[in-house]
Amino acid sequence: MIDPYEKFQRFCIAAGLKSSKPREKVAQLFLSSQEHLSVFRAYEKLKEQGENIGYSTVYRTLNLLVKAGLAETITYQGETYYENKAANLHHDHLVCNKCGKTIEFSCASIERLQTAIARKHNFQVQSHSLILYGLCKDCNKEKKAKQ
Repeated sequence: MIDPYEKFQRFCIAAGLKSSKPREKVAQLFLSSQEHLSVFRAYEKLKEQGENIGYSTVYRTLNLLVKAGLAETITYQGETYYENKAANLHHDHLVCNKCGKTIEFSCASIERLQTAIARKHNFQVQSHSLILYGLCKDCNKEKKAKQ
């Protein structure tokens, strides 16, 4: 199995992009992360590491990672997040509307149901994302305590 970082380098070469230290730093940060990163959060993490990389470079690199098949975008609460496909198996999300906490989960029966629905409609799924919005355990407790 090819290393995700090497796959990204090969993708960039095939796309005719010259090697760039800032792009490499962004890719390394992203590919070593398990968290969902927004462009802003990735930019901030790089700054915390002492890197002086422009916001637009972070944005472009994250989108190149998507094109390379190493990342996917998910949008919730009006913001786009990038998720490392190389690090995770498919999963879905529970998102708290109050605190923004995100819980990842996998459910084989949901996956089977989605496949059956697509098959019934003669539809070929290329990708999907399931995000359920509500209140997490802590925020739900807080709400009940106020009642």
